[in-house]
Amino acid sequence: MKKTDGKKVLKSFIKAMITLGALAMNYGLISDAISLTGYGNPETIFGTLSKLLYSVETEPMTAFFLLGFLLFFYLHLYDMEKLPRNILPGTRWLAFFAAGSVIIGKSFYVYDDIGLLLRGTVQMIKGAIVLGGFCLFFSGLLQMLVSVYIRYCAKNPDISRFDKIFCMKYSGLLIASFLLAAWLPTIVAYYPAVFMGDSEDIIYMAYNYPSGIETTVLPIKEGVYITNHHPVLYTGYVSIFLHGVRALGGSYNLGIFFCAIMQCVITLAILVYSILYCANTIKNEKAALMATVFSALFPLIPKYAIMISKDTFFADLLLLWAILIHKTIDKACKKNDIIALLGTSVGIVLIRKNGVYVIVLTLLAAMILYKRFWKQWLGVMMSVVFVSLLYSNIMLPLAGIPDGSVREILSVPFQQTARYIKYHEDEVTKEQRQSIEGVLDYEILADIYSGNLSDPVKNTYHKAATSHDLKRYFGAWFQMLQKHPEVYVAAFLNNYYGYFYPVVNDAMKLARTSVGSMANVNRDGYFDFSHCYDAVHIGLRDLLTFYELIWMYTPVLNFFMTSAFYVWIIIISFFLGCIRHNRAVILPVIMYMALVLTVLVGPSNAINYERYIFPCILGMPFLITLTLDKRNQNAVVKGV
Repeated sequence: MKKTDGKKVLKSFIKAMITLGALAMNYGLISDAISLTGYGNPETIFGTLSKLLYSVETEPMTAFFLLGFLLFFYLHLYDMEKLPRNILPGTRWLAFFAAGSVIIGKSFYVYDDIGLLLRGTVQMIKGAIVLGGFCLFFSGLLQMLVSVYIRYCAKNPDISRFDKIFCMKYSGLLIASFLLAAWLPTIVAYYPAVFMGDSEDIIYMAYNYPSGIETTVLPIKEGVYITNHHPVLYTGYVSIFLHGVRALGGSYNLGIFFCAIMQCVITLAILVYSILYCANTIKNEKAALMATVFSALFPLIPKYAIMISKDTFFADLLLLWAILIHKTIDKACKKNDIIALLGTSVGIVLIRKNGVYVIVLTLLAAMILYKRFWKQWLGVMMSVVFVSLLYSNIMLPLAGIPDGSVREILSVPFQQTARYIKYHEDEVTKEQRQSIEGVLDYEILADIYSGNLSDPVKNTYHKAATSHDLKRYFGAWFQMLQKHPEVYVAAFLNNYYGYFYPVVNDAMKLARTSVGSMANVNRDGYFDFSHCYDAVHIGLRDLLTFYELIWMYTPVLNFFMTSAFYVWIIIISFFLGCIRHNRAVILPVIMYMALVLTVLVGPSNAINYERYIFPCILGMPFLITLTLDKRNQNAVVKGV
């Protein structure tokens, strides 16, 4: 072996050992009683090294195979080819961000303590090993990915053997039939529909019954129990089916079943459209085929398709919007495409409040990336903002319907305040306490604080709080920030780390939630919703639960069950799009990035449920297809 080869082997072995140490490291504190047993003088360096060795927790066989893989990775896959100097810094910064996400996520998820790796010399050495190991691994992984991607894009488009599937006269109907057949077990097993926490409020509001959600806002008109906390548009959609079927003599179950089926058909139609667009417009039949298979087999998609929740329509419309924005720039902003984009934008804004921020941020990016069409983008953006303001400030109040509570956008500061009180209540001044009491129930904040969910704290918000009360609260909030900024950072990270650190959700959660939510809907005797409990339906639900467990616990497949996987798909797609200066990829990706930004001021960590990131799940095949587009997208619009 040549001397240079020997050096490479040695360097690779060192990198492999550091990475193995990072993967196997226990972040917890190691007690002196365990680590220093047998030493005559525990004050020497051997005590420190002992604590480091006791922190490594890996079975010998697992460690052996991991070390072999990592050694092969660093010898043969790392630095597959030298990347351009302008790309390398990006991969390293992204690797650092990924490493930080893993460390922060594991610190909270496993140890519930963000500062473990900063407590003392031993812990800081462990932190350096973990950070260095993960940075090395993710840097190599990203460099390998970029090298493969550059070579892939340099090749001529492949001749696909699947083009006949997507070019037939009835290919759309064929794909739809295939997906519907794959979803049929879920539709039958969860008849009449899948319920979730919001379903109760929506169904109650559909009949103008008091659900409790109306108590979070100041009423406008006596006897009106509808609020825009859950979109009135979706409440109206549910109301039409329930009232219509009941008027014809049908049951509540049948009414909500038709509501779910229509929602399923709309989701199906948009998915089929996205698949055909990938095949016939982007000319990537293989990706279209993979999108079809994923949509058929991934267990969460059919459940959301029949879930009584605005999240499904929101995901559908965002996917359609991403396609339309790509189609619009591909066809130089033709009038019909702009009209379709505007109509979809209005639907997004009316179906979910954070939709307006997603649309506005994306259109601002469009005005920068495609300056030639700034008038069209500005026109759509101003129209969307106008409709949003008209709807929320004029139309709903005229109908006696209050908008949602301001508390819905204050999850981040409320969580920071509650955490501060939990850990530093003795430092809260009398004036600060009074300011907080004007907005929240101070007495119980420390006890009800949950790092992963802001709802307990948010639910103590005083609906009668005025703008003056909020001003005083934020004055106290800012004073406390100056004193303990680390608490505010920890509160934010604790509430959102699951969007970057992969945590597999409970597969049986949706089934349990549906049963519990149905019981809540029926609690006052107004309704009698129920799943079927005969042997066939129970057996089918059990089969589907086991199928989800396969996805949860099978290596590689289980990544698809984490919200973080889809967020990283978006980040990497954006990075690869920037490498090629591919604006036609960057713009739709920015839309999903804007969605993630709005989620990061929402109420829940992704480890609780994936519904806030479901639009990214539905749009993932389309984003990957765009990223793999070999056409010269720099010249998509001539003259730009």
